[in-house]
Formats: sequence, structure tokens, C-alpha cells
Amino acid sequence: MVPVKICGITNLNDALICQKFGISALGFVFAPSPRQVTVEQVMRITSQLSPLILKVGVFVDEDPLRIRAIMKACRLDLAQLHGDETPQDCQVLSGRVIKAFRAGRDRPSLEWQGAALRGILVDSYTANAHGGTGRVFDWKLVANYRKLGFPLILAGGLNPDNIGAALNRVRPDGIDLSSGVEKSPGVKDPDKIARLMATIKNFADQVNSTNLI
Repeated sequence: MVPVKICGITNLNDALICQKFGISALGFVFAPSPRQVTVEQVMRITSQLSPLILKVGVFVDEDPLRIRAIMKACRLDLAQLHGDETPQDCQVLSGRVIKAFRAGRDRPSLEWQGAALRGILVDSYTANAHGGTGRVFDWKLVANYRKLGFPLILAGGLNPDNIGAALNRVRPDGIDLSSGVEKSPGVKDPDKIARLMATIKNFADQVNSTNLI
């Protein structure tokens, strides 16, 4: 199945629910946001999670040295960068980076080819937000970012109702959701997560059946 990251985790209960449903990665937002968390909050959560689930810190134009310190304190595996960071910033973080691009706004510059990244994330663009918009963008724009040669994570307005179409049309290497599986900002909905994972499993089963023909 395609790996799933649930972003905007703010409490241990939601983190454990995601872990129970087999979510691959959890995102903790350190940038200004309705889902913003503190280092102390994240330390308490990550200390009680399986070492096999990826923990990701989300930052916007933060000093890479401070990011590195937060990652160490919170036992984070990766940093997800949503601002105007440079390839040099990613190098400081030893390549433990997912670089986010805002579709239609951030151009897939050739300077990113060969950068120290684990992957890229393509999100929706609005003038007043760096991510977490809850809006779907034109998925045809993804083709521009595939040219960079990194595993591609799809974000932007995904939810249990449209995830099947997203997987079928985009075929991403991973997906990232936040508001699409929430009851309210920062509070996840177990029923929506269950529906999401059931749809993704069904899609994977269909793909596998097709490949066997």
C-alpha cells in the first residue's frame, strides 16, 4: 500500500490511533498554525510511540541549526520544510528532509536536482498559508515536480472521499493528510482514518489483481 502520513498531530491519543491503523508517518507542526505544538508536547508523544513509525517535524523558514536541535530533542526522523528553504539548508540537516513545494507557486528549479532530500511533497497554494490549506489543486501540475527525480508525496485537500481518485490519477509515492481526517483542527477522527485506510487497501488490492492478469 502507498505510505500514509497524518500531519497536525497534537496529542498522544491521536498518535496512538494512527499507529493502530498502520499509518506510516506522523507530522508535528512547529510553525505557526492551529495545529502548532511545542517541543515539550512532542517529546511526550514520541517517547511512547513505536520506533518503526516515522516522526516528522514541520517547519517554515526556520534556522536549520534549530531544526536539528528540535529533531534530536523530539526523536524526529525527518524535517518537512514548507518555506523558502534552500538546498544548502537541507545539507545542514544531513539530508533528513522532505521539501514541500506549493503547486503553481514554487517552480521545480533545477537547483533541487541532486539535493540532499529523502523526497518532495506537493501541496496546494494559497497566498496566506504555507500548507494545510485543505484545498485540492490541479493534479496535472504534479508532472512538473516529478522531473526532480525524488519520491513524490501528494498533499492538499485529501480525504477519504477523494483519495481513490488521487491514487488512480497521480500514483504518488506517498500521501499526506491533515484536515481531511479531522473532527476539528488538531483533533483526528478515527472513523475517517478507518475509511481512508480501507479505501487505500482496496486500491492496492485492485492494482495487485490487475498486475497478476
